[in-house]
Amino acid sequence: MKNTIFTRVRLLQAALFIGVIVSILSIRLLLLSAHELPAPTTSRSFSTYFRSQPITSHFKQSGKASWYGKDFHKRKTACGQYFNMNGFTAAHRKLPFGTIVCVTDIETGKKVLVCINDRGPFIRSKILDLSWGAADELGGTLETVSAEAYIPEKINAFDEEAQSKQLLAFSKDYKPMLLDIDACTMIDSCTDFTKAIQLQRQLSLKVRDMEITLLVSPNPDFTGSGRSITNKYIYYIGAVLPEIVNTTEISSVDIIK
Repeated sequence: MKNTIFTRVRLLQAALFIGVIVSILSIRLLLLSAHELPAPTTSRSFSTYFRSQPITSHFKQSGKASWYGKDFHKRKTACGQYFNMNGFTAAHRKLPFGTIVCVTDIETGKKVLVCINDRGPFIRSKILDLSWGAADELGGTLETVSAEAYIPEKINAFDEEAQSKQLLAFSKDYKPMLLDIDACTMIDSCTDFTKAIQLQRQLSLKVRDMEITLLVSPNPDFTGSGRSITNKYIYYIGAVLPEIVNTTEISSVDIIK
């Protein structure tokens, strides 16, 4: 009887000992397994690309400017458009039609954007012939102006790496940039440059917490040829968060000799 009780006790002790060993081994295996698992990712890596960046002008020139008005109002310009003396256009001897020029009057410090749609001036001492409306915006005598030109076709409008499209754009303060269209809320569009400028100004007065920008895109449905620029470009008006607009300045590079 005593031997039977002793045997049972020994068996119970042996079972407890085996249970403890198995538990220890299980814990060690769990720890080893946990050590071999990859650490959880705590941060994600994003590819970065610009929403906005400054661009160089394609041509820069300074000198005297002139203007023309009612004597030519509603007459055809060299590109076939009808001249609007109150519009925001200009004549230049070399720049391609459709080029956008930021003109600064050095005397007054005022700026204006104009679209090249005519040839001139015919007085060799003048570098630019402004519509009366554009000249009136600048004030001053036009004795010394700075003209920085931007040619829409020379803008690389697609970022292959980011798969995003950028367009030539101008802030309400005439700052040029390359702007990602996905960063904009498009509000309106038209094919007339003067109307686009007017729309941008009207909306800028109403919308205070967003940057109202003018974006320029070649019109894919344009079928004209030669010198005509009627409907050649689409001018978009977009609302952009102010922090997206890049304020870094870079110098221009002459391409027209």
